[in-house]
Amino acid sequence: MQRGVYSAGAAMLNAQAQLDVIAQNLANASTTGFKRDGIAFNEALMRTMADFGGNGRSLGEMGAVQAMNVKYTDMEQGTLQVTGNPLDVAIQEEGMFAVQTDQGVRYTRAGSFTLDNTGRLVTQTGQPVLDNRLRPIGPLTGEVLITEAGEVQSEGQAIAQLGVFRGTFSKVGDNNYQSADAAPVATPRLASGAVEGSNVQAVEEMIAMIRTQRVFEMAQRSVTGQEDMTGRLLQILNSR
Repeated sequence: MQRGVYSAGAAMLNAQAQLDVIAQNLANASTTGFKRDGIAFNEALMRTMADFGGNGRSLGEMGAVQAMNVKYTDMEQGTLQVTGNPLDVAIQEEGMFAVQTDQGVRYTRAGSFTLDNTGRLVTQTGQPVLDNRLRPIGPLTGEVLITEAGEVQSEGQAIAQLGVFRGTFSKVGDNNYQSADAAPVATPRLASGAVEGSNVQAVEEMIAMIRTQRVFEMAQRSVTGQEDMTGRLLQILNSR
């Protein structure tokens, strides 16, 4: 098989991976605290295939199979959305809230909290929110609020310190992250009565989707063209 076919095939796989990531980002454009993902590609490949001036070169001229480099999460701060809910809180710096899940302690940027029927502070999906010592917070009664310093108050009395942690985080699904080195922040900087919106920019994602679809189509045409050339060459050789 020609080297160019390998390159084009790799480009198609890379483009499909990128389209999957973009689709996931768009699906979470309204998810509280969501952080968009991206894939770092070999830029030479992208320039060669997606020349918007119509001067893209054939993949057959490229020397080696091109591959994506790494999938990453963009941790840029999302837009602050004021809700007025005293149980909503947004982190205004690096860090994550800690929650208890069936898989153990996980971390999230989604600070839209509520109380369960026992008075514990939980996420919208029912996961207990943890304090700075990784303990559940509650039971809470009466008027409950969370201050900008992370103090959880119930009826005017300090009950717990909301846990905010810094470290190295990796996504595990359900808008949660895992970490092996997360450590509590002594003085977190929070916004009370607000949540952090997703950092997905829908228009930018749509532009990226169009560009990536073009890359996929160009690679597909390259594969088809080279297969046709190979077929004609074989016909010529067989006719001799």
